[in-house]
Amino acid sequence: MIFSTEFSPLLEDFDTNENLTMSSMLKYFENAGSRHSDAAGDSAIMVAKTQGVAWVLTDWKVQAKVFPRYGQKIKVETWSEGLTSAFGTSRNYFLYADNALCAEGTSKWVRFDIRAGRPIKVSPDLLDSYGPEPGKTVFGGEKLSKIALPENFSSETKILLRKSDFDFNSHVHNLNYYDFALEAIPAEAGAAFKNARISYKTALKEGDGAVAKYALVQSEGSEAKHVAAIYSDAGALACAVELW
Repeated sequence: MIFSTEFSPLLEDFDTNENLTMSSMLKYFENAGSRHSDAAGDSAIMVAKTQGVAWVLTDWKVQAKVFPRYGQKIKVETWSEGLTSAFGTSRNYFLYADNALCAEGTSKWVRFDIRAGRPIKVSPDLLDSYGPEPGKTVFGGEKLSKIALPENFSSETKILLRKSDFDFNSHVHNLNYYDFALEAIPAEAGAAFKNARISYKTALKEGDGAVAKYALVQSEGSEAKHVAAIYSDAGALACAVELW
């Protein structure tokens, strides 16, 4: 089942060039997935409250072909691939502006027992309620590669966590890590990145401090990538981000 939903962009979703930001694309993808969950009877907030279970996002890969412009109509199509491991699924996305494909993305999710603090096996019946599309993928179905962190970073930026950074699970909301990465990237690099790869490791919680470390990484045969790693004050890696 391809789930389709429309969004009415807000002024805050665009940059000074009237282009939709990558942060806003991620927001639309995530909210499209949440609407699909609601339609499948698997509401994130209600299931977390009543069953103590949640879908935990572990990875993003997003590529913008063209940035939607202010005033265009936004539509997102999303679908689950069904079981891609005993504990989770992959979800894919297309974003359209005035019916033209502008961006695509994929994400990995794990079913998580909040109270026990561990992944749990996913019932096939649960994913059947989403009308999965096995084998229908973006990026040719490639396996998401691990983000290689440099041995040394060129700078680091202290991140002051605000109450507004936390979601209903009392963790820093996953989309905020992208903003933390932008804080660490030098201003001269710009912010209109067309490619994003994000990997989540350990959630930042209330009472934690955080620091974002940055490096420009050039691998042989590939273009330079801006890499940011967000750590807790205790030194635990919370999230790694590649932008280019």
